[in-house]
Amino acid sequence: MGFLVAFVLAVASVAQATFWMADIQHRGRASFNPDKSYAVFRNVQDFGARGDGVADDTAAVNAAISSGSRCGGGYSCVGSTLTPAVVYFPPGTYLISNPIVDYYYTQIIGDPNDMPVLKGTSSFPSTANGLLDADPYLDNGFLNFKSTDVFFRQVRNLVFDTTDIPGTVNAIHWPSAQATSIQNCVFRLSTRPGNNHTGIFMEEGSGGLMNDLVFYGGEYGARFGNQQYTMRNLTFYGSRTAILQIWNWGWTYKSLNFINCDVGINMSTADVGSLTLLDSKFINVSKALVTGRNPGNTTGRGSLMVENVEYTFVPTVLEGPGEQVLLLGDPSGTVYDLGYARGNLYAPQGPELFEGRNPSYFYQPPSLKIGNKYYERSKPQYESHPSSAFLSARGFGAAGDGVTDDTAALNSLFLAVSTNNSAIAFLDAGFYKVSDTVYVPANTRIVGEALAAVIMGTGAKYSDSNSPYPVVKIGMPGEIGWVEMSDIIVSTQGAAAGAVLIEYNLNTPAAGADECSAGGRPSGLWDVHVRVGGFAGSGLQLADCPTTPDKTNFVDLDCVAAYMSIHITKTAANLYVENSWLWVADHDLEDYNSTQISVFAGRGLLVEGSRVWLVATAVEHHALYQYQLVNASDVWMGQIQTETPYYQPNPPAPYPFYQRNTDLWDPDFDVDCRGYTGYDGSDIAAAAAAAALTGPPPPCAMAWGLRVLGSRNVVVFGAGLYSFFHNYNTTCSTTASGESCQARIFSVGPFPVEVTVSETGSESGGNATATAVVVERDSAAVGVYNLNTVGSVSMVTREGADLAFWHENFATFASTLAVFRF
Repeated sequence: MGFLVAFVLAVASVAQATFWMADIQHRGRASFNPDKSYAVFRNVQDFGARGDGVADDTAAVNAAISSGSRCGGGYSCVGSTLTPAVVYFPPGTYLISNPIVDYYYTQIIGDPNDMPVLKGTSSFPSTANGLLDADPYLDNGFLNFKSTDVFFRQVRNLVFDTTDIPGTVNAIHWPSAQATSIQNCVFRLSTRPGNNHTGIFMEEGSGGLMNDLVFYGGEYGARFGNQQYTMRNLTFYGSRTAILQIWNWGWTYKSLNFINCDVGINMSTADVGSLTLLDSKFINVSKALVTGRNPGNTTGRGSLMVENVEYTFVPTVLEGPGEQVLLLGDPSGTVYDLGYARGNLYAPQGPELFEGRNPSYFYQPPSLKIGNKYYERSKPQYESHPSSAFLSARGFGAAGDGVTDDTAALNSLFLAVSTNNSAIAFLDAGFYKVSDTVYVPANTRIVGEALAAVIMGTGAKYSDSNSPYPVVKIGMPGEIGWVEMSDIIVSTQGAAAGAVLIEYNLNTPAAGADECSAGGRPSGLWDVHVRVGGFAGSGLQLADCPTTPDKTNFVDLDCVAAYMSIHITKTAANLYVENSWLWVADHDLEDYNSTQISVFAGRGLLVEGSRVWLVATAVEHHALYQYQLVNASDVWMGQIQTETPYYQPNPPAPYPFYQRNTDLWDPDFDVDCRGYTGYDGSDIAAAAAAAALTGPPPPCAMAWGLRVLGSRNVVVFGAGLYSFFHNYNTTCSTTASGESCQARIFSVGPFPVEVTVSETGSESGGNATATAVVVERDSAAVGVYNLNTVGSVSMVTREGADLAFWHENFATFASTLAVFRF
């Protein structure tokens, strides 16, 4: 009996174990904040919050968020990297009588072992916009932060309870952009007649990721409007309408569950561009999907793509305008959709209006699945690990002050962690200046604090664009093992024309399509971001790198700040990347007016490896391309998002990176644009004539949004490829101007391609043995679903020929095609 009691107590102790984040020593710093006493980590109970379900904790929570002259709470600040914060909630029930107001660059985190509850009181004002208001409307009618500039924020491990609030309320108001997430939260919403509760309300922005959310009740589980988003593993119980899609250009949903709801997803407004739904289930739902797209509609508006979705006890799978039933379900059984689409099809020629099921259009590479679903994995929080498992960068001698050279200290830390199976490297908040490569060995786990642990490369080794050099190198070529990294930013300081911010070489033995097969999980990078310029301490701000639209092809060499953001090399395999934003700054984050700047970086994300998942990633403002896949295999992408540099075509691509690197398969713009003289090119000329365009021709030598060469088993579930500017002028990105910011934006082919597989060496070269392999053409090589473009005349260029054009697929502000198959 005594043994049993001891066992039960031990189990209870483990179940209620303190989250390591509460116990660990917090030595993070805001390196470039003049106030050296500024505290990054703050526990709400240290500010007077009780969490006892009796005391009103609103003021204490808001004090924890705002303390330290932070950015937010009114007109004085629209963005800053100087005041990052983690606001931590221990277990408990926190009564909230007025909105919790979020500030810029804030991570709001609860204990995942015993999730704290934020419970609204019956007196919560009906005029408020959310229990948590992440971007309040000010008296002038505008949001505190511009929704497309709200970066670097998270909410996770919280329960939001609005059941006692009468009338209308949102649990979270979340206008948001890149490098933001809501993870592992629960929403308890009122179902009382007369109440109108919503779990998450988002009306603007350019995101982003949400995952692992559960909604109970509500008039709406969520109301979503944003340019683009990726959401996965959302479950809705008993919502009247689970998701109201207010508007979008593109949206990717994966692993959604709808149970006992009246309506699953309502996408019936005319402002919905496209929606992709994968690996999901509807159970006892009256209407699974509601669309506003009429049969026979040949525009791109309201494009829908569904794959691997199951409907059980669902009378209507798809309802159209006027309550017409477009797809019947089975009220007493199950209907399964292997693949279904409504929209314009290019296979590869088009456009062809497609409304139906055809398995040949929905090829699902089994290598990208575990079981019957595409692989997915949430950011690990290591909630079962004690605080003693975390080895601090500060404890290994790293200063993290943005001044001291921390190269040796970080290398020492990561080596120590890689040789200790129970250890996790903890990068306290701060800027870790490095003058040489930081090497991350196999079998290493790294967690950053506050999304403000920045590894910043600077110095002579990064200065030569003819000799590219990695800031962070993950594994050596040919190295076998695994890695997990989360909540880290890699940057440069000052001129760094040769800097490759992350070189990823690791080959991870991982399970195949059969989840019972040999091998472990793929390696993972979660919220591992690249940020080049535009922040305090970068030496690449408004005073350093102003725009020069009136100077022809001018480049300030002191503002050439990176060679490439990330290179996933030939030897890399089995890598899962989620919610990573590779950003070359277009504006100064510290400037009150968010003034534009001119910072130059060459290449975005280059993938040459195999079995790679790119989930909710974005790549922006690189000179040659944003995404490039070369001789890659088994690549999953969605929702991806890009922007062309605002300064182009002044100078045009590839400048200032005029030295073409053939080893990396750089685009040859002389070849790509040979014979092209604006509207005199035959394909673009036809498109221009069809759209009755006037004005200057679109430039050809512009950065590619997505370029795919010699690759197979590539699936893209949602892509937003945007070109808004022509030498900092936005008049080109309108239908009236013919979407003429650039001629082309997405290129696929040619095939076949000779592949050179190097056994040794890295970005910087070296002797190597090589084997030549020929990749054969495969008709199932590339599939793109719900492609959305802005500012490009051509939407798809296949082996040099333009196939799809914006005016054929006009939708919202973006043009949309539903299916492209190579």
